[in-house]
Formats: sequence, C-alpha cells, structure tokens
Amino acid sequence: MKKKQSKAARRYPWRRAVFIFAAALLVKAAVLYALRDHPLLQPRGDMDTTVYVALAQHGTDQPFFVSPLYLYFLRIFGVDLFAARIAHIILGALAVVMIFDAARRWFGDLAATISAVLAILTGVISFYEVTILQAALDPFLIALSLWLLTIALQSERSTWFAATGIAIGLFVLNRPNALLWVPVLALMVLWLRGWRAGAVLSVAFLVPIAPVTIRNYVVSHQFVMIASHGSLNFYIGNSPDADGTYHHVPGIRPTIAGQEEDAPREEAAQGSFYRRAWQWIRSHPERAAKLFARKLAYTFTQIALALNYSYSYFTKDVSSPLKLLIVGPWLLFPLGIVGALRHVRDKRFAIWASFIPFYAISVAIFFVSSRYRLPLLVPLCITAGAFFAGFRIWHAVLAALIAIGVCWDFGLDDGRAHERTNLIVYLIEQQRFDEAKQWISDTERITRDPETLHVRSAESFKQAGVDLVQSNRPEKALNAFQEANKLDPADASNLLNIAVLEAQRGDTMSAQEHARAALRLRPGYPQALGLLRALEAR
Repeated sequence: MKKKQSKAARRYPWRRAVFIFAAALLVKAAVLYALRDHPLLQPRGDMDTTVYVALAQHGTDQPFFVSPLYLYFLRIFGVDLFAARIAHIILGALAVVMIFDAARRWFGDLAATISAVLAILTGVISFYEVTILQAALDPFLIALSLWLLTIALQSERSTWFAATGIAIGLFVLNRPNALLWVPVLALMVLWLRGWRAGAVLSVAFLVPIAPVTIRNYVVSHQFVMIASHGSLNFYIGNSPDADGTYHHVPGIRPTIAGQEEDAPREEAAQGSFYRRAWQWIRSHPERAAKLFARKLAYTFTQIALALNYSYSYFTKDVSSPLKLLIVGPWLLFPLGIVGALRHVRDKRFAIWASFIPFYAISVAIFFVSSRYRLPLLVPLCITAGAFFAGFRIWHAVLAALIAIGVCWDFGLDDGRAHERTNLIVYLIEQQRFDEAKQWISDTERITRDPETLHVRSAESFKQAGVDLVQSNRPEKALNAFQEANKLDPADASNLLNIAVLEAQRGDTMSAQEHARAALRLRPGYPQALGLLRALEAR
C-alpha cells in the first residue's frame, strides 16, 4: 500500500484534477446563479448575515463575540457580497480537488474519483458556500487542513506539519469548537512521529490564533482566546431547557447583535453561563448524559437542522440545482463511517480520521445545527470513497445498520415552515399581498406552529397597513388591516385601524361594528371609545 500510494503521489493526475475543479466550480456557480438574488439570503433585519456584514464594515472595540476569520475575509472584498460569494465557490471547488487528492493518497484512484463526485453532489456544502456566513469557508478550511495533514503524515518533512498547524489554526479561528481536536491530534502526532513533529504542529497552530488573542486582551484586558459566544452556546446546549438544538434563552434576544449586548448583562446579574451550565450538569448527571447522547445522535442525523437558514426550504421550495444535488448525511454518514473503520488499523490514517469523532463530540458539547456539523461532511466524502475500494458484503450490512440510525425519525423540525414564514413576511413588506396569502395557505398545511405563522403574518400585514396609510393609500391599507384581522382577530388595535379607515370612506355602520369589537377585546380602549362617540354623533 505504501509503495502504491507513494508512486501514485508522484504521478499526479493533473488533467483529472483540472476536470474535477471545473466540474465542481460549474455546479457551485449554477447554485450561486439560481440563489444570488433570493431575498432571504440577503442581509436584512437582524439576521446573522446582517451582523457579519456590519462587523466587517465597522469593526468592534470589544472582544470578538463571533468567530473573527470570516469578518477579515469579508473585508478583503470591501464587503462586496457577490465578489465574496464568487470567492466562496472558487475555494469550494479547490476543496473538492483537495478531497480528491487526499482520498487518492490514502486509498487510490478509484476512491479518489468517487470521493470527488460525492463532494460535488453534496448539496448542503454548495448551499452554505453561497451564503454570507462563516460556514461558507468551512469546507475549504477543513479540506485544506486534512489534505496537508495527509501529506505530513505520509512524508518525512516537518514543514508539512507546520503548514498543517497553520491551516488548522485558521480553521479553528472560523470554527472554535474544533479546538477540542487539536490537543488530541498533537499528542497522536507526538506519539507516532516524535516530539519535533508534535511541537512544530502545535507552535504553527498558534501562529494565526495568537494575534486574535492578543487583540482581544488589548481591547478588553480579558483573556478571550478567539470569541466569547462559546459560553452562551454551551449554556444553550446544557441547561434545564436544553433539547439538543438551538432554543431561546430568556432575557437574551435570539440574534447575534442581541446576544452580544444581552449576554454580558445576564452574566453580570446571574453568573457565567459556563458556570451555570456546569452546575446543572453536576446536579443532573444522568439527564445531562442522556442529553449529550441525544445531541451526538442529532450530529449524525439526516435531518437538516436549521439555524438562520433552512436547507430543507431551499431544496424543496426554491427552484435551483440543489434539487439535483442529492448526496447528503443520509449517504455520507453510513458509507463514510464504514470506510473509515476499515482503515483505522493504519496508525497514520487513525490520526487523520481522529477528526471525525472528536469534531462530532465538539458539536454535541454545545448544540447541533446543520451548519455546525458541515465540516464533518468533508472527511466523510473521503472515507465514503474508501467504502467502495475493496468492497465486501459485510461493509454494506454495517452501512445499512448505521443508515437506520442516521435516518431515524427524531421528530426534529427542519425549519422549512419557519423559512416560509420569513418569505411571507418579506412578501408582505413588499406589498405582494396575493403571493403572501397563497404562501400562508400552503404553509398552514405543513407547519407545526400555526400560531406563530399567523401572528407574524398578521403583524407584517398590520405594519404594511400603517406604511400604506402614511403613503396615502387608504384602500390598500384597509386590505392589509383586514388580512391581519383574519389571521389575528384578537388584536384590538388592528380592529381600530379598520374602523378608522372605514369611517374615513363613509362606511359608518361597519366602522361602528369594528370599534365595538375593539372595545370588547380591550374594555375602556380610549381611541375606540372616542371614534365610536364621534360616529354616533354624526
């Protein structure tokens, strides 16, 4: 195997690599073209994307709350978001080439080609590469790290371990939870290759990390190695209300900007989130252990757990090439895990593959979302290619058993209905009321939370009505208020809005009826009383 791989490494298949790069770039460009103008992927409101853009533009004089690497990346492009997305997909195509070469070095040409095809057809990777989120860089950064680690483990030169350490440092700057893997990797390298390789890897890892740590200390006189949001995320994943996925913490707004402002105040009042989480774990060890096991299962489930964006919505409700990119966790997890298990007796490969379990644990320590577990898919593309090299029937049996767990119905919400609701709000804001009403009707059939759908839609119709009144379009404003009333008939202020507009157009009886309805909901409502008296005096 060593001779075959070293010989293969010398004869690099440039033509195939260029073809793979071009194919990957074409697929990713098609996804970008289809989704480039989608309203839900643009910076708007208080979404994470908006905060990343704002921080990249204006910076902050506080310790970084979010992982800082992507902020610096956006600054390279002057926050030209389309240019940044172009860069994302170019890096993503390079990542596929590195997946191909890493698989070739470990398992040969057939596995390499299969790994590259699987990576190209993995839709969730291409999706996140067209978003303005730190996850857009994850596939490239972990592919680079694992490719360099492959070369380092198969060579005799310490310089490759230095390059690997720097690459992993950059990856950790983008995905801090991956820090858990670093000491494990350093110790394993130390054990297999000696102190020099382990020391070089460790020191090189600190090269990109140290400037951020120093910068955080200078601005705050506090030790924040990379970013401070880990404390809150740890509490979200380990608290009395934790269920393994993201949930709202009372007193803290569910946005990056809100969390950055509210979390320090809550910690000052009630103590560190880390301390509170550990207190809960120590007080409820059995419950905490079960919760961790559940989160580990969620890390390997096929369900796309939404955070900010719902991948399920963009594959099922939006016309794009994502519908054709059918590879995902349902396939990569069973094939990739079996492919990795087949080769762990090779000590060098075991070091390389240690990323898979330790990164999975690093996700489950906090809480699970699709974008947090995205880096797992890169090495699993590589080891899934190995599944087909030297195939045996027991491999398929084991993969089928793993697939049962991966495809198990945990009753999780993929965020599709929530994303549809976001689109409805956008359509209402754009005064595209007929489209919004159709989406509401369609979403009512799939949502688990019709109340939230109705309340958010009603609030948006109501605000649209106010805006239309201010722009002197009373008839359309009345229509908006009426739609809001259908969705939320218990809103007294909206009933008063209807009554006022009806009175203005001379429909006195209907105006009185709606004013009285507002009074029934809110007895003594002064504006409704005043309007009703004025109408009765006519």
